[in-house]
Amino acid sequence: MALSEYTHAVCNFALPGRKATWRGSFGSNAALRDLQLRRRMRVAVVVSPWDQDASDAGTWSDAVAWLGASLGKMGFRVAVVDGVEDLQADLVRALEGLSQDDSVLLHVSGHLARRGVLRVAGGRWLPLRSVGEALAGLSVADVSVFAELVHEDDADDALVAADHVASIVSAIGARERGYGMVAAVRPATTGVEGVPFTRFFFDVAAASSREEALLSTLYARVTAMPESMSTAQSFTLVRGRAELELAAHPPPPAELDALVGAAMEAQEWARVVELRRQRLASHASPRQKGKELVAIARVLQQELGDAEGAIGALEEARAIEPRRAPVLQALRRGYEMLGRWASAIEVTGALADMAPMPVDRAALRYAQARMTLDHLQDEERAVGWLEQAVEDDPLHAEARALLTRLRSSLTPPEPMPVPDEEVEVDVTGPRPALESGERPTDEMDPGTHRFAFAERVAAGRMDAAFLSALALEELGALDGQHAAVIEQHRSVAPVRARGTLDAQGWSQIVPYGMDDVLTALFAAVARAGALARVEQLVARGRLVALDPTARLDDASTASVVRSFQWSARVLGVPCPDLYVVPEVPGEIAAVRAHEHSTAVGPSIVSGRSAKDLAFLAGRHLTYYRREHQVLVYFPTREELTRLVLAAVQLTKPGITPSGEGSRAVTALAARLENHISEPELDDLTAAVRELEGRGGKFSLSAWTRNVELMAARAGLLLCGDLGTAMAIVSNESREIAGLSPDAKRRDLVGFCASEEHAAVRARFALASIESARPPPPSSVAYSP
Repeated sequence: MALSEYTHAVCNFALPGRKATWRGSFGSNAALRDLQLRRRMRVAVVVSPWDQDASDAGTWSDAVAWLGASLGKMGFRVAVVDGVEDLQADLVRALEGLSQDDSVLLHVSGHLARRGVLRVAGGRWLPLRSVGEALAGLSVADVSVFAELVHEDDADDALVAADHVASIVSAIGARERGYGMVAAVRPATTGVEGVPFTRFFFDVAAASSREEALLSTLYARVTAMPESMSTAQSFTLVRGRAELELAAHPPPPAELDALVGAAMEAQEWARVVELRRQRLASHASPRQKGKELVAIARVLQQELGDAEGAIGALEEARAIEPRRAPVLQALRRGYEMLGRWASAIEVTGALADMAPMPVDRAALRYAQARMTLDHLQDEERAVGWLEQAVEDDPLHAEARALLTRLRSSLTPPEPMPVPDEEVEVDVTGPRPALESGERPTDEMDPGTHRFAFAERVAAGRMDAAFLSALALEELGALDGQHAAVIEQHRSVAPVRARGTLDAQGWSQIVPYGMDDVLTALFAAVARAGALARVEQLVARGRLVALDPTARLDDASTASVVRSFQWSARVLGVPCPDLYVVPEVPGEIAAVRAHEHSTAVGPSIVSGRSAKDLAFLAGRHLTYYRREHQVLVYFPTREELTRLVLAAVQLTKPGITPSGEGSRAVTALAARLENHISEPELDDLTAAVRELEGRGGKFSLSAWTRNVELMAARAGLLLCGDLGTAMAIVSNESREIAGLSPDAKRRDLVGFCASEEHAAVRARFALASIESARPPPPSSVAYSP
């Protein structure tokens, strides 16, 4: 059906430099009946009232024309309501004839006259509430809204922009009606014209597969990009019950199979890749998807010579089936061919972890060691792989010979890992504290947080209730009252701190099961350990030399500098020197250097929100607490084990370690002795005495995991928003001591809603003012 058959007076404008006018009419009743009988249409209604006499009329008309064409390519039937005649009547006509099986996208753009009210040509206004009511009058269940509007208030006040966004969402009624919605605003003085945020969003949608092209997925990707801040001052996403697919629907599977076969026969290889990509979305099982991606990779590599594209397809296949050996083997070959040795080493390690036979594992570990030694010149890591190879296959002659040679060349020689007796520690964190009665206590059970929310509201503890509501939001269990509290209390900025976190404040962030003895030991040896480690790196010529010109000035007004400086003051830790480095693992990494130093990647320097930076800085700076600094200089379990044994030897000179690695422990103890002070030695002696008192048992893995959980909690405290923290944690591949993403999520949800978090916020953060709090309800009902 053509556009002219669908819309009434929907497009009536002359494009700049053109004489032609595009005008539509609604058409006959037969066309309307045909429209109604179609099965599950995808309809886009573009509401864009603009003044033909305004100076930016040409820009808006071009933008609307582009938007209509883009939506048409995605498979939508498009109606444009521009307000040339009766805008509200045109809107009603555009929405007529829709059924409950249809899918509707409403796109609203233009200038705001005031909050929640759209300016129309001729001095008229259109309340967005009336647009929301028009949508609500339909029986359509699958509705999504995209609003990109311009305001004329203070361009420098981010809170004003956030206010506008909240008003737009409220006027449409997106949350209570279950619509998926993206709302973005920018000031009129920015000089950015048309609908740039929409363009940016659709560009990402066009590059995504059909499965990825959901509003929530695209929103997360777009808002994480630095360019997004140049196209919108404030934006938000409301998750609806049915989020709209923006990618066009592929042909039926049988038709796709025939098209793929024809394209292969004609050797139209680019077309083959395109069609196989479409077929990928139709596959139901992970194995089918993985096979399709492997086939795509083969065509890209063998027929199109696109090695990078082939690697990308194989990485997608690995994400779907992480333990499929043929995919990992193909990835290893591709990485080696491209010289991406760190990735080749990692995937070889994954293959080794999967190998059922010790002989096969040993061969792969030896391959890891050779690549590490030959291409990364990292003898320490090579020794680790070789030790594992010899452990799996003591008869592996090449591994044994290379291990012997490397050990003799290192000064002092590196030890084999010293086994310790591990203590199992519960690191799942505190559960929300509830005081009486039979009730759920699982932090991942929405019932727990509903009950806590009700109790906190009844007691007038609205900030604590806000924390419970955030947990419910993460668990997808919000109701209207929870959402109202979040909307009232959520800020666009990080928390407003009252002062510096003290020892009591830190004690409320510590995860349950933290080993206080190990913490005391590492606090006592931290300064001397850092000096000894730097001394060793200098002697080996391995101390990282950072470019002084890449250092960010402490007085810089850059957001990342201000966030780190502020976070350091609030947490009471030293702020490291910040260096901008093009490629940084994880985008933020501590650097072993003479001075506390941190490397940050380009995506951290620009394009991050204030709350993102607060979480990232808070989490990173937790590792600069005195007792945690050892993890900067001794990051592996083997190095930490060495440090513990050296600390014990330092306090008991008569005891010397035996076996492999003893020389390295003795040498480290000597270096520690050169730098440790008398008070530090006294504290270390007391910690070692406590360690001996419990039989010398400790778990470095559990302690390291708890430090990572504690760091994430500190980040959450500073950013003040569980949604911000989870968006970062769930989209990164940060691996600390085997801590899984599910474990991190569980701990963050539990800590967010815990009494400990509420207490530390009450002491150190300025929550919402009392006058803004709703009165507690007269009665509270609990329903799980």
